[in-house]
Parts: sequence; structure tokens; C-alpha cells
Amino acid sequence: MDASSTVEFYASDLYRRIYGSGHLLRDSTSMFKIDRVDRSRDYHRLTHYDFIMGSGIEFESVVEIGAGGGWNLIPFIEDGKHCVGYDYSPNLVAAGRQQGIDIILEDRRGLIGEYDLIMLKHVLEHVDNPVTQLRELREHVSADGHLFVEVPGIVKRIPSIQNAHYHYFSERTLASVVEQSGFEITSIRSINRNGYILVLAKKSNEYASLVPTPGEHEWVISIVRRGRRGMLKALVAERLPQPLLGALKVILRR
Repeated sequence: MDASSTVEFYASDLYRRIYGSGHLLRDSTSMFKIDRVDRSRDYHRLTHYDFIMGSGIEFESVVEIGAGGGWNLIPFIEDGKHCVGYDYSPNLVAAGRQQGIDIILEDRRGLIGEYDLIMLKHVLEHVDNPVTQLRELREHVSADGHLFVEVPGIVKRIPSIQNAHYHYFSERTLASVVEQSGFEITSIRSINRNGYILVLAKKSNEYASLVPTPGEHEWVISIVRRGRRGMLKALVAERLPQPLLGALKVILRR
């Protein structure tokens, strides 16, 4: 998709309807309730907050790109941080504003000013050129500021493989993208439960060069192919006559 069609796709909320989060459009109020989160699990609604706060970094302002209704900002707002969110969806922006959250109906290109922390939570995988986007966002990070990125992993969560995802990251490839964008990795973590990858990085004066990671591309591609084959098999197993199903299995093994 080009830039204009990308905006139209996400602004229309078609993505959420296709990939199962359409309930947010019907009733997003539950997303703003985080006071009773079960934090005993490996991954929960405040994992991003705990990861950032556990790093010990100091910051006063936060901006989230692709913020939806702004629910990820709530714990920072409660801490007294200055928080702003940007999103394409008029419906989710309106929902956030009803909760008193400062959400702007715009993409990253409308970003103004500098912030101590920029967050992208399950956004970077949807971007055609992540290094270019992160370098643009870097211009809005304060001198001692940080970048937080969370992306879906693909090893333990095959449903994360979507046509809407341009990229599938491992820890090494995500770290490489962040470092090429003018940041220095502060901490990185993969979640055992779902394979999600979290990165916190400090603004740097250096841009790392692209360093090949032997076998990494082939490894990621093999997982993607295996996942798509598995989903296709599950989809048709209950619907195809056995002779056709057998023929399909032969094709998928090629």
C-alpha cells in the first residue's frame, strides 16, 4: 500500500474488523479500565509500563504513535506525565477524548515538538520502511530521550502473521532497525507467553550500519511459511472432501 491507501485502511477501521479487534469499535470502555490488571502473568495490560518504569529512566513527557484511544498512556497520565497520542481512527480518537485523554487525529507526520519518550506499541510491523519512520520520529525525541517499541514475535504466536504486517522481527533484526535509526539499545526483552518483543532505546548521535545476520532472514521466512501453511490447513480441513484435502497436503509439502 502507498501512503494514502495506508491512511485510508487504518482510518476506516477495516484492519480491526478483519483481524478480530472490531469489538473496540463497538465498546472500547473496557480498554480504559486498568486498575485491576492481573500482573502475575508473563504478559498483561501494563507490561509496557512495567518494562519502561523498571529501566529507571527519567522522563516527563510521552507521545504514542498509533495510540488507538490512548489506553496505553493511562498509567503514565496517572503518574502525572504529560501525554499525547496520535491515531488514524476517528472512532478511537473520539473514545479517548471522551475519557479526557489528549488524542490527535493524525499520523506521525503531524507530530509537533519534542518528547522524552516516544512509544510505538504494535505499530512498527505495519510500516513499510521502519528505519525511515524511526529516523523521522527521532527528530522529536529530546536530547536525553528514549524510544519504546513493542512488536509481535512470530515464534510462539503464529496468528501474528498477517497480511497487514510488512515485517516479522526477531530480537536481532528489531535491535538492528532501532540502532540504524539513531538509537542505542537500553534493554530488550522477549515475552515467554507470546513471543512479543519489547525494546527501550536511548537517543544516540550515531547511526549503526546494517550488519548482516547470517541465516536470520531464512529462519524468519521459514517460520512465516510454516505458520501460513498451518493456518491454511486448519481453515480447509473441515470443509474439503478427503481426496481434495490429500492433494492440498501434497502441494503444501513442496
